[in-house]
Amino acid sequence: MHHRGIGYHDGTHITFIGHATTLIEMGDVRILTDPVLRPRFRFLKRRAAMPRTATLFSDKIDAVVLSHMHFDHMDYPSLGMIPDSTPIIAPEGAGRYLARKVGHEIIEMRVGDTVDVGSIRIQATPSNHQSGFYWPMWFSKTVLSYMIMGSQTVHFVGDTALFDGMKELGEQFDIDVSLLPVWGCGPYLRGDHMTPSEAAEALTMLSPRVAVPIHWGTLHPMGPWWKRMAFLWHPPHAFAWEASNSAPNTDVRVLHPGECTVVRSEPDRTEAEVPALMPRIKPVLA
Repeated sequence: MHHRGIGYHDGTHITFIGHATTLIEMGDVRILTDPVLRPRFRFLKRRAAMPRTATLFSDKIDAVVLSHMHFDHMDYPSLGMIPDSTPIIAPEGAGRYLARKVGHEIIEMRVGDTVDVGSIRIQATPSNHQSGFYWPMWFSKTVLSYMIMGSQTVHFVGDTALFDGMKELGEQFDIDVSLLPVWGCGPYLRGDHMTPSEAAEALTMLSPRVAVPIHWGTLHPMGPWWKRMAFLWHPPHAFAWEASNSAPNTDVRVLHPGECTVVRSEPDRTEAEVPALMPRIKPVLA
């Protein structure tokens, strides 16, 4: 199987679709994380451009990974846009609820479990995110992060607070890319999330070669007065500044929704064409 014209053998392609939704393309495999693909839902509105779903799904999505069941990470209508042939990898306990709404195969995971998707191995790893509102209240409250391992290792973290176990992950895995949350959904940060400063501290424990800040700048509460508030643009830049001091060996790449970066095994500044998933996309290559 060889997706699109250029393939993904020149490196790992990371597209930031928005919030915790990313597309990871490595080798011949495409992994979609925490898909939220609607312009508005609940009390939140999407600020960034919507992905072109026809283009997003023009090649097969090989698997979806869900970090947890909060509504800004698990959205039934968005999962319904994805072909039923795509398996959904989710925390233990999520299957009984997902199976009522979607027709996909559900693969439940606990910390330490692994599953192979083509040439990629996905391992469930811990997160610390016990706060937040679940509806219905009996939804599974297990929260995972994932190591997505092939020619490179990508660490996807949907939501977490800083915790000591990150150091163990950094020692256990040789992480090429960390997709790290640097904010929440609104102007105030509550509960088990990381501030930009804490996310930069996480880099000192995880020791990734490249970091891409996520969970920022995409969703805001309804109402026009939110659009120009600093929480929609400040967090990733504060994270990059803090990381330049605390983790200078990590290459921080700030992507706006719709932008893509290629992480090569060997640094190479040669430009390559990256097919667009959204109206605005600027490849950031290294």
